[in-house]
Formats: sequence, structure tokens, C-alpha cells
Amino acid sequence: MSAAHTTATSGVVFTHPTLLGATTETGDGYHQELLRGVTHKLNNLLAIIQGFSSLILMNDDLDEGSKENMQHIKEASVAVSGLSERIRVAGGCAKISPQTLNLADYLTAVEASLRDPFIKAGVPFDIEVPPGLPNVEIDPSKLKDLLMEILRNAAAGAQSGGGRALMQVSGPGIVTPTQEGRVDILITNTGSTIPQDKLQEIFKPFVSSRSSHHLGLGLTVAAMLARQMNVRLGVHSEEHIVTFWLSLPMA
Repeated sequence: MSAAHTTATSGVVFTHPTLLGATTETGDGYHQELLRGVTHKLNNLLAIIQGFSSLILMNDDLDEGSKENMQHIKEASVAVSGLSERIRVAGGCAKISPQTLNLADYLTAVEASLRDPFIKAGVPFDIEVPPGLPNVEIDPSKLKDLLMEILRNAAAGAQSGGGRALMQVSGPGIVTPTQEGRVDILITNTGSTIPQDKLQEIFKPFVSSRSSHHLGLGLTVAAMLARQMNVRLGVHSEEHIVTFWLSLPMA
């Protein structure tokens, strides 16, 4: 991944990820096929570990120490399976199936999931969706994945500084010019700041300001999904405020 570039939108300068090999033209290239194959084989092996560990845990004669150890093995295999999937997506290997989507109805349907990171973090979170939004052309499942990566990041940032978060959706002409045919989503949290010299880095894999338990793949996954779905993704930060910008293509 190379250095990011910037764009001024509505007077605000956003920094965007520039991804190497993340274009739709190279999406079926050798390294993507290799990554798909490796993760597929890995997941098959993990399924065997999970299956046999579940069977062993069903044994009533298993002593408590062995049961606890086997439970750790099962939980670790489930975690690795999830990590394998995130690595595959971060490598640009997600299968994208765009369709025409009524964004307002969609956001209502997934609202509980969108709020979940903030509920867990104890962070106030508001969603503003205006009436009359045009339809967008997007993969619904992957859009949810993209939003969740950004929202989890916003929840963690707000929690670290006692802040709050807001997701605002805007139709054409509010953030981007009407003639560009885009619907924009701004996700803002207070309570944290990304230094200007770090804005170039946050979309790189394994870069994280959080604890060592976080591998730093979330924003890489978001950047890859955005690129594959023709979604513009940018970030802007000033003192105690971070804003991510998603710009979706109209149908």
C-alpha cells in the first residue's frame, strides 16, 4: 500500500487510501487466487478442529481441566477462522454483487447492528437519514461490513476520550456536487484525534493505535471493500474530532 492522497470536499480535506493491487482489474490476479485458495484450505482444517473439539466437549466423562483446555482450542480455532476471512477481504478477494438499494430502508433494517459497537462501548450514537434519498448501486452485505469496520473504529475512538459519535447521510449536492451522482455518509466521533502525519498510515494493514489484541486490519478491510465497490473513502481529523467519509454511487 502506498501513500494516501487527499481531496477537498465541501471545504474539508479528506485523506484517502491508495491501494496497490486493489483494483477491480486485478481482482482475479494470481495473488488473489492464491489467497482465496490458502484461506479456503485453512478454513477446511479449522472446521475439522472445531468439529472434533465440539464432539470431545460432549463427553460427560471429560475432567474439568481437559474440558477447559479443549474449550480454549475450540474458541481459538473459531477466532482464527474469523481472522482468515478478514485477511481474505483485506487482500482484495471479496466477492462483490452490487444491486440497486434503497439506502434509507436498508439502514433501518441493519440499524441494530450499526448501533451495537456503541452500546458495547457505552458511547452515545446518533444516526441522521434524510427523506427522499436516491437509490444506490452497492453490495448490501459488503456495505454492512464496510460500515461496521468504520463504526467500530469510531466507537473505540469515542470511548477512549469520553466522546460521542454521529452518522449523517446526505443526498447529492450536500457534500459532493449533484452532477457526480453520489450519496454521502459522514461518520464522526469526538474524543480522539489522528495526527496529520498518521493519516497516511491508518489504512495500512497491521497499523493500530489500539492494544496488541487488535491486529489493525479493520481500516484495511474498509479500504479494500470501498475500492471494490466504487465507494470513495476518506478521513479527516482535527483536535478531538475524527470524520470518515463514504461516498456511494447512485443507481
